[in-house]
Amino acid sequence: MSMIMKISHDQEKQVYVKEKQQFNHFSHRHPLELSQLHQEDKAVCSGCEHDILGPAYICTKPNCNFLLHDLCFDLPRRLRHRSHSNHPLLLRFSPPYSDGEYTCDACGESGHGFTYHCDACKFDLHVECASLPETESREDHGHPLILLWDFPGKIDGADFVCYVCDEPVGKGCWMYSCLGCKFGTHLECVGNIHHINAEK
Repeated sequence: MSMIMKISHDQEKQVYVKEKQQFNHFSHRHPLELSQLHQEDKAVCSGCEHDILGPAYICTKPNCNFLLHDLCFDLPRRLRHRSHSNHPLLLRFSPPYSDGEYTCDACGESGHGFTYHCDACKFDLHVECASLPETESREDHGHPLILLWDFPGKIDGADFVCYVCDEPVGKGCWMYSCLGCKFGTHLECVGNIHHINAEK
């Protein structure tokens, strides 16, 4: 005698559809979803304006190119920074100026994306400049380099020249310095180990 097993329609047609979780961010009106980006995607973060590889939050709308690094997604909305101790800095998702651009008070470069901004002082920082470590080290220098933000760009009456690229450090720009050795680098040069001695 054969046994006939009855299988319900639900059991027979179980389909597991895993929907991606959607997230909201104060800087964008559409929902975002977490994805993985690769080199061939050639994607640029709408927050820090740098290339994205790896985890990123992408707009769910088909014709919207907004996307954020996972780190930019999690940035604090309010920041106290020692370089600007009188006022808190607020994270703005776009520059608060009529031309849509700001100049970073740390590196002197312009930006069009996120800025840590003080409205009272018209002070702006790129998000990556706001999170620079207070000390750095280089293999070709024995002492730690300290981040200086209150530096006039001159030493002993002469322009301060970057130890790595031999170009002047701009007036008012931040730098990493060993004050005892009167040695310093641009922010972008501190990790660049190709001092002239290494080329000989």
